[in-house]
Amino acid sequence: MTGPQRPEPVFMLAPPRSYSTVCLALLAGHPGIYGFPELLLFPLTTVGELLTEGQRAPDLDRRYVEARQSGPLRALAQVHEGSQSDAAIDRARAWLHGHAGWPVTRLFDHLLAEVAPRIGLEKSPDTIGSDQAVAACLAAYPRARFLHLTRHPEATQRSMHRHWQDLTHFHSRRQVIVAAASTWYLGHSRTVRTLSALPAERWLRVTAENLLREPRTWLPRILDWLDLPYDDAVLTRMLHTERWEYAGRGESGRLLGGDAVFMYHPALRAVPDPGPVAFDPAWGLPAEMCRRMTELAELLGYRTADA
Repeated sequence: MTGPQRPEPVFMLAPPRSYSTVCLALLAGHPGIYGFPELLLFPLTTVGELLTEGQRAPDLDRRYVEARQSGPLRALAQVHEGSQSDAAIDRARAWLHGHAGWPVTRLFDHLLAEVAPRIGLEKSPDTIGSDQAVAACLAAYPRARFLHLTRHPEATQRSMHRHWQDLTHFHSRRQVIVAAASTWYLGHSRTVRTLSALPAERWLRVTAENLLREPRTWLPRILDWLDLPYDDAVLTRMLHTERWEYAGRGESGRLLGGDAVFMYHPALRAVPDPGPVAFDPAWGLPAEMCRRMTELAELLGYRTADA
């Protein structure tokens, strides 16, 4: 279903640890936007692949796999029953198994239809995890709009280090450090390259630090881009990120579908000024990698130590 009954979706494009969960919760406070948890759509082909990810990649940390499946389960339980109780989650899991042959895009179409006429907003970091995933997104939703969310490269990578260090599929701190740098650089490079080929009205780039530090300045800019009405009461409502339907961890206390830190403490908090771009020498990153990340950060609007 397309047209007035089901607006085209908006995809928030950002690497992991980019404040994307809290920024999505901010936007989901608008009555015309439905913010989904992470649905992991585009690296996959079918719903069955989502259900068997742990079997197909046994080296992945079990907690990581369970967290990834939380988003689709929560979304289905919520749109079908208006509940994320343990029983509703179990029924959502059974529903997914009963539709294992569906393409993942058909699953998303189903969810979009359920929340229409609100605009569906989704933000899985996997969407920019590979050229194939981005291409699948563009092919499935050729009229979608894209919100490119950025976060300071040094702060993003420090956050990745903290949150990835205990995952069993990373075997050393060195592996975490290299993965963090590559994930930030390749994700944003891929996003810049993809969006540059689209009409300017189809995408908007927003610095997460700016949005979280000055939401009353930046939310109107995003809402104007989406052609959505607002007033002071709407903006005030949007600041209550703890009211997002997927804030918290559900009845079981084990559900995620976004940043675990936010799910534990979903109230909006200001973030510090990240300062100029620099990388900790203790990370041991090659000089060429640091140079390329610095150039990309400048393109994204971050200042360097020499600026």
